[in-house]
Amino acid sequence: MAILGPEGVHAIARVAPVHLEMRTAYVEAPVARQLGLHDGQVVQATASVVNQQLKLVLNEHIFNLPLQPYIKEGDMVQLRAQLLPAGKWALQLLHTGNFAGPDAPSAAMPTRLNTLLFQPGGFASLLTLLRPGVLESLVPPVQDAGDLKKRISAQRLSMGTLQAQTLKRFILGHSKAAEASLAEGEPVADNTKVLLRLLMAERARVDEDSGEVQENLHHALDEIEAAQVQSAQNLHKGELNLAFVIPFRDADPVELHFEQKGNKPGQPKKPLVVNMHTQSRVLGEVWLKTTISNNAQVDLTMWALRKDVADLAKFNATELTDELEGAGLRMGSFQVYNAPRPDAVEDHPPPEHGSLIDTRA
Repeated sequence: MAILGPEGVHAIARVAPVHLEMRTAYVEAPVARQLGLHDGQVVQATASVVNQQLKLVLNEHIFNLPLQPYIKEGDMVQLRAQLLPAGKWALQLLHTGNFAGPDAPSAAMPTRLNTLLFQPGGFASLLTLLRPGVLESLVPPVQDAGDLKKRISAQRLSMGTLQAQTLKRFILGHSKAAEASLAEGEPVADNTKVLLRLLMAERARVDEDSGEVQENLHHALDEIEAAQVQSAQNLHKGELNLAFVIPFRDADPVELHFEQKGNKPGQPKKPLVVNMHTQSRVLGEVWLKTTISNNAQVDLTMWALRKDVADLAKFNATELTDELEGAGLRMGSFQVYNAPRPDAVEDHPPPEHGSLIDTRA
């Protein structure tokens, strides 16, 4: 079997695990604990008639799953459990004997890759782990612990002295996956993903590979690799979709996301969009959307939960405009809102506590 890195996923057709419809149930953490769920676990539910309606029953918990044309009473239904960044859980319908058909095709890609393709976006776990000093504190007391801590610290930038060239080098260093470097016979430079794997290996070597800490490390690694897979998928379509997290020594980490739709002949060039997000313990939660059009015009939109931060941004708008003009750019608009970014609000609010979940909602 060939080893596939994120750059090679465009050669594989994206196969949805559900062939006719996908139904997801969103489960609160207390219900997930009652069910004994683990991230990535595949569980089986039974189709049963309850109050004259077909339901799915899993450990005495009842789920509405309206696929009656394909599921009959007594069928066994497979559901994959997935821990979402916000702490909720999702139960993803995979297949049943009748639903998948007697000659259901086998998986056309590695299970790991399939999981990454459907991983929810975002870096909830990684943002927490990359706070100053957190990763360093997780290095176990092994012989080369000091070296690993130095390598982790060397990856952190300084917010107070951040320069454009330093930021550029960091971005370029994270735009190419380690798998691609290995495939091309190039040395693999340190980056967040490489250091996470080293840290997890060291912890496993001293039998510290279980518990909540190791689970968080696994989640953070999943977030990085899912972003790389998504980036490779978009690149194959001629689009830019690059997301990563910048760690700092003197500030909380910042999530960056570069987006640019593919250009079409005869149509104006698509703008470059740079989204920034941080959950700063000094400034509060802040979002910034920068849209660059025609390589010259800059439109900025900022959202801040704290009023004093939003007011400070408005006060410094003139100074920012002058700095952009000094760099040969033109400020198109600058909007500041004392509110969360609208698309940052969850699309699927958690259901009320209990065992009855309607997946049609």
